[in-house]
Amino acid sequence: MKFFRLLYREAGDSRRTFLLLSLVPGLVMGLVIAVINATTNYQQTGGLQWQYLGLFVLGCTTVLFTMNRALNMATAIVADYLCRLRIRVTAQVRNLNLASVEEIGLNRIRAAVGRDHQTIEETAPALVGLIYFVMQLVMSALYIFYLSPLAFAVTIAFLAGAVFFYRKSYRDAEELMRQASLSEQAFQNSFENILSGFKEVKLNAERSDDLFHNYVVPRSERVEELRVESGRSFNYGQSVSDVFFYTLMGTLVFAIPFYVSDLSIPGKIVTVIVFASGAITSIIRMLPVVSRANLAVSNIEDLKNLLEKYGEAAEDRLEAKQAKLTKAISLKKIAYTYHSENGDRPFSIGPCDLDIAAGEMVFIVGGNGSGKSTLAKILTGLYDPDGGHLAWDGKTVKPENIDVYRSLFAVIFSDFHLFDRLYGVDLSDEQKLYDLLEEMKLDEKVHYRNNRFSTTNLSTGQRKRLAMVVALLENRDVYLFDEWAADQDPEYRRWFYTEFLTKLKRDGRTVIAITHDDRYFDIADKIVWMEEGKISKVGTPADVDA
Repeated sequence: MKFFRLLYREAGDSRRTFLLLSLVPGLVMGLVIAVINATTNYQQTGGLQWQYLGLFVLGCTTVLFTMNRALNMATAIVADYLCRLRIRVTAQVRNLNLASVEEIGLNRIRAAVGRDHQTIEETAPALVGLIYFVMQLVMSALYIFYLSPLAFAVTIAFLAGAVFFYRKSYRDAEELMRQASLSEQAFQNSFENILSGFKEVKLNAERSDDLFHNYVVPRSERVEELRVESGRSFNYGQSVSDVFFYTLMGTLVFAIPFYVSDLSIPGKIVTVIVFASGAITSIIRMLPVVSRANLAVSNIEDLKNLLEKYGEAAEDRLEAKQAKLTKAISLKKIAYTYHSENGDRPFSIGPCDLDIAAGEMVFIVGGNGSGKSTLAKILTGLYDPDGGHLAWDGKTVKPENIDVYRSLFAVIFSDFHLFDRLYGVDLSDEQKLYDLLEEMKLDEKVHYRNNRFSTTNLSTGQRKRLAMVVALLENRDVYLFDEWAADQDPEYRRWFYTEFLTKLKRDGRTVIAITHDDRYFDIADKIVWMEEGKISKVGTPADVDA
């Protein structure tokens, strides 16, 4: 089993101790059963049998002590593994580029470090219990062999039949459980659309009904169907196992007495079988839990392989010190294609040629779907171009210097994320933060205490202004804004173009703005028109009216 192999591997130098502590309770409990059987069948005329009492107390104490130690070790091993796994996955995600994150899917990553981690954590005690009951069965079988080789052979034959049929249903149930997990991911994607697009869903009844009735409900019902089928498969295996078990008991009670000389032996064997029935029931109940853990381990391993496949090599990368732009950023024959998994026609941009001089103000304009944001993601190093040449100050952007290149930019995308802390920002001059909050008219709404903003629960326009505060504190050479003014009132929209952007330019910053505000095109040095994924024209504000 994958989960057991994982636990055994992660135990490291303590794996022998862990295995021993996991095996001992079941082995000793088998001996305790023998002691109980011997005591109940002993003629009590001789009084209390102190030797049996001593063995019973010693056995129970050993079982309790070793079981507790095994459970504690399993908990510690899994906790340590999950801690290292969370750190490793986070580190690997940091080494992805944006296209890889989008291809793998945020929900898949969240599930692996959320639901799958929780499943593994909760299954550790169950696995120790599973080992305990299996060993208890082994010892019971050996005790039956001691009492009667014939009864042992019959017992093994019936148990083998039960295991064979249960194993088949177990494999079917595992496959159904795997399909249910995939269906649940599809449901989570639909549910995420409800949450992330709540405003859009609320404003469009047709969209809401389509998303709910044609995606959320069918996918949820599919998960239910597969879970029920999986449970039925497990239950079928249990029922078949019960048939074998009751048939075995009947055989031992009614047939074996004719083939043994000591008539007390069948009674002893039945006592052992009845005692072991609890172990069999527990094993059957634990197997679905362990099966879910096996699936969780598979999901995590698959994600790990994907992250390694898509991760950017970190060994040869230069330290990401703050870069400077002194000459220009140059794009030559840049091309990029989005590949769709469902076979739809892929969207491509390029080949594109563009030069942006240091200190220049460039507006990128075009209709929706023209490729503006994609070009911006290539320009900032978030997407690796499929072809062409990207350089700054004559230096070609390569995997080893990509982090240095990215440090040129402070960016506010249209779908930006607002952090509640100033991660990675040098705040030696705290007054600058307060001045910027006042300039953005946020000083009465947002405060910076205990190294975090007091709130990020703001209107869209205010959130963008707070994001601007953070971007200015980053103090980068190139500022890129993706439709920043779209959610601002007329006052801030005018201020953004006529005062803010021009001030950045006066300070020697390079400014790139994706915009539809043609009334402010006159402040730009260069305008880049995009159409159907290509740069259709590069000109000046004078070309707008031409």
